[in-house]
Amino acid sequence: MAEIIVRAAEPKDAQKLIDFLNAVGKETHFLTLDDAGILMTENDMIAYLNQINEKANNAYLLALVEEEIAGVVSLTADFHERIRHIGELFIAVRKSFQGYGIGSILMADMIDFVEETGVIKRLELQVQKRNEKAVHIYQKNGFEIESIRKYGAKDENGQLIDVLEMVQFF
Repeated sequence: MAEIIVRAAEPKDAQKLIDFLNAVGKETHFLTLDDAGILMTENDMIAYLNQINEKANNAYLLALVEEEIAGVVSLTADFHERIRHIGELFIAVRKSFQGYGIGSILMADMIDFVEETGVIKRLELQVQKRNEKAVHIYQKNGFEIESIRKYGAKDENGQLIDVLEMVQFF
């Protein structure tokens, strides 16, 4: 595998990011994204990335392999003072790049960001209980299961499945 470069998403990445998110929505049944995709225009994504980059408690990182987006991790948090310390994590890796540790690299870089900025004290994520690989990676990186959301999603066959709500404190 070629070199993996991780950097912050920039407005110039908007269309590539939309294409990436639309692709992973079709590739996997483990994300909330589905065949409908991200449903954002390039201008919507540019505005979103500009908002993310202006806030100390938000970040959007890309893992690039030869200029192709192989994976992403995002941290979103509210601006209201009472809850700005709570961040939500989203991570996705293209199927063709899975198994190379890209998810772990993105996770480590985002945790470094959280520790360096010091704003986020509670980092949350949701993962389907059946996604054992992801659950393992999250636990390896310090997340613990806080609760189970019964029937929190539907699988590809329309069956209701459980979602784990995981958290890490800083």
